[in-house]
Amino acid sequence: MKYWFLATEYPPQYGGGIGTYVYYTARMLRDNGHDVTIFIYDLSLSNNKITVNNNLRLIRFVPNKTKTSSFLGFNACISYEYAQIVGEYVKKEGKPDIIESQEYQGIAYYLQQFKWLNYEGFSNLDILITCHAPAFLYLEYNHVPVYQFPHYWTSQMEKSSIRSADLLISPSHYLIRELKNRMNWNGVHEQYLLNPIETDPAQIAQTYKENYIVCFGKLSPLKGTFHLLKYFKELWDNGFIHPLHIVGGTQQLFHPEELTMEEIVKKEYGGYIEKNLLKLEGELSPENAKKKLLDAHLILVPSIVDNLPYTVLEAMSWGKVILSSCQGGQSELIIDGENGFLFDHFTVNDFQSKLLHILNLKPDCITKIGENAICTINKSCSPEKVYSEKIKIINDFLRREKKQPVFPFVQNAINPGEKKIVPDCFPDELLSVVIPYYNMGDYIEECVRSVVRSDYLHKEIIIINDGSTDSKSIAALSQVEKKYPVSVYHKKNEGLSITRNFGAGKATGKYMAFLDADDTVEESYYSKAIKVLASYDNVHFVGCWVKYFGDNNECWPAFNPEPPYLLLHNMINSSALVYKKEAFLMHGLNVAELVYGMEDWDSVINLVKNNCGGVVLPEVLYNYRIRKHSMARGFTRIKQLHLYRLIGNRHKDLYNAYGNEVAQLLNANGSGIGFDNPTKESNLGPLAGLQLTGLLKEKIKHRIKRNKYLKQFAYKIYKQLKN
Repeated sequence: MKYWFLATEYPPQYGGGIGTYVYYTARMLRDNGHDVTIFIYDLSLSNNKITVNNNLRLIRFVPNKTKTSSFLGFNACISYEYAQIVGEYVKKEGKPDIIESQEYQGIAYYLQQFKWLNYEGFSNLDILITCHAPAFLYLEYNHVPVYQFPHYWTSQMEKSSIRSADLLISPSHYLIRELKNRMNWNGVHEQYLLNPIETDPAQIAQTYKENYIVCFGKLSPLKGTFHLLKYFKELWDNGFIHPLHIVGGTQQLFHPEELTMEEIVKKEYGGYIEKNLLKLEGELSPENAKKKLLDAHLILVPSIVDNLPYTVLEAMSWGKVILSSCQGGQSELIIDGENGFLFDHFTVNDFQSKLLHILNLKPDCITKIGENAICTINKSCSPEKVYSEKIKIINDFLRREKKQPVFPFVQNAINPGEKKIVPDCFPDELLSVVIPYYNMGDYIEECVRSVVRSDYLHKEIIIINDGSTDSKSIAALSQVEKKYPVSVYHKKNEGLSITRNFGAGKATGKYMAFLDADDTVEESYYSKAIKVLASYDNVHFVGCWVKYFGDNNECWPAFNPEPPYLLLHNMINSSALVYKKEAFLMHGLNVAELVYGMEDWDSVINLVKNNCGGVVLPEVLYNYRIRKHSMARGFTRIKQLHLYRLIGNRHKDLYNAYGNEVAQLLNANGSGIGFDNPTKESNLGPLAGLQLTGLLKEKIKHRIKRNKYLKQFAYKIYKQLKN
C-alpha cells in the first residue's frame, strides 16, 4: 500500500505529540511492508529536500510555490501549499492508496476541497483524518479569543476537514465528545483506534527517587498549569515539603494577561520558587527530559482537556506511576489504582488526596502498578495490535461501496424540515450566460469574447441592455450582436437588480451565470463549475477566486458561503456565480429595494437560508475590472449601513439563529463592513499594523522559537507594540 502522511511535526526537526504519532505510525506501516512518505513544510529551507532513511521517505517542502501568501493568511496558505505538493506528486507518481492528515490547523482543507470539487488528480483520493489537537478546542481552553481572525477561520478549516474526511479516526472517545459539542457532526462516522508506541525493555525504569514529583509539559492553561499550582499551594501551605518539578516550555503567551506563563507563575508563586518547592526546569533536550521522567516517583498529567497525550503512553511504557486528570482520553486507558491513578478536577481535594496516597505506597506496590502500566501499553498500544486494527479499518473502507456524495458543508441545514432540492426539469446541459449592459461600450467585446472562448461549449449568451444612453456604447453593442452568437434584449433603464432578474427570465438553460459587461472569465471556469453542480444535489451555485485588473491587480480569495460569517460580510463575488437556474429563480432573485448595491450578497444569503448551498473553486477564474467611476467606488459607509439594516431586516430569522456567533465575531474583529479576509489577522489583532506577509511573519517566528535569546527579545518588542 502506498501511504502518504501530511504533518506539521516530525522528529528530529520538530517535537510534539503529532510528530511522535507520525514517527511511530510511519515506522509501523513501513515494518508491515507499506511504501510510506511523509510531507512536511519547512520554512528554514530555500529548496525542497527529500531524504530516505530506513525506507521512510521524508519530503520537506518550501511553502511558497503557489504564491498565495500574498492574499491568504498563513494557515490557509500552508493548507493550499499542501494541496499543491500532493497534486504535484500524484501527477508524477500516481495516487496513493491513502493520504492521512492531522486535523490541526486545517492543513488538509484545500486538498479536501479540490477532491470534493472534482479537480483532476484529486477527485479519486481517499483522505483519512486523524484527530490530534484541534485549535478550535484547545485555544478555547487557553483563553485565546477564538472568534478573532485568523483563529476563527483556522477553526472553520479544521471543522471542514473533519466533516470532509473520507475516514475519521480518533484515539479517544473523550475528544469526539468535546468536538460534537462544538460543531455539526451530521454524516461524520468516526472510528476509534489507540495511538501506537514502541516499547523497549531496556528503557523500563528500575528505580525511582523517592518523592521526586515531575509534571512534563509546557506551562499552559489547557495543560492544567493553573489548577496544578493551586493544588500544590494548598499542600505546601499545609506543610507538604516535597518540590514540584515542571519540565517544559515556559514562554507561551497567556493572552488575557499579555504575559508569558513563566512571568505569571513567577509573579504568583515566586515565594515557593525561592523556597525550592517549585522548580521550573524549562524546555530540556529529549534525552535530559527523559532522564528526569525515568527518575520520577510520580509523573503528573493534570490537563483540563486532552486527547491521548504521548506523555502518558511513554511514561506507562517505562513502568512509571502516573497521576492524571479524568479530563482527557488518557482516562480511557488508565484504570484507577491498577495501572495508574486518575483524579477529577471537579471533585474537591481529589488531586491532593490521590497524590498523598501514591507517595505513601510501598515500593512493591509502586513496582506492581508500573508493571501493569507496561502490560497495558503492550496489550493495547503495541504497533502489532494497532496495525492489525488500523489496516482492517482502512481495508474495510476501501472495499466499501461509495454512495452518491453530498457536499459536506460545515454548518447544519438552516431549515432541516424543508426539502429544497431543485427538480431536474431540463433535458440538456445548456448554460445561459446573462450579461447586464449599461453604457459599457469600451468593454463589452472583451467580455463576450471571453465567454465565447470558454471550453464549455453548450451555452447561450444573453445581453440585457438596460436602457443605455451613450451612443458609442449603443453602437458597440450593435457590432457585438453582428459579430458574435449573442441574443440582445432591450429594456428601459431600471437598474442592475431588475436587469439581472429580467435576464434570468430569458435564459433557457439548466445552468445560468451572470457576468458584468466589463469583466471576463477564464476559459475553464464554466466547465469546472458545472461539473460540481452536476455532482451534488445540495450544491446550487458555484463561485471562484477573483483577480482584479484595471486600476488594481490584487486577488480576492472567496470562501464557501456559510453563516455566521456570511451574515457579516459577503464571502463570494456574486457577479461571478454559476447557478442551477431554478434555484436562482426560486430563492436568488435580486431585490430592487437595495438601491445602492449588495443585492448580490442578499441573494446569496437567501439561497443559503433556503438550503441552496454554494461552494467556491479555490483558484482565480474570474477577472473583475476596477474602474474609477464604477458603482463600487461610490460606495460610502452611510450607504453600506443603510443596506446592512435592510438586509438584516429581510433575514431576521437567520440573524436570530446565529445571534451569539455574530455578536462574538463583531466583538472580536470590529464592524462587518471592515471585514475583508478571515484568513488574516483582523484590524483589532495585536500585530495588525505590521506590514508583513503571512509567510515572512512565520519565518521570523520560526527562527525566534529556536533561539531563547531572540525569543526573549521578541517578547519585549511584542509588549511594546501592545502598549
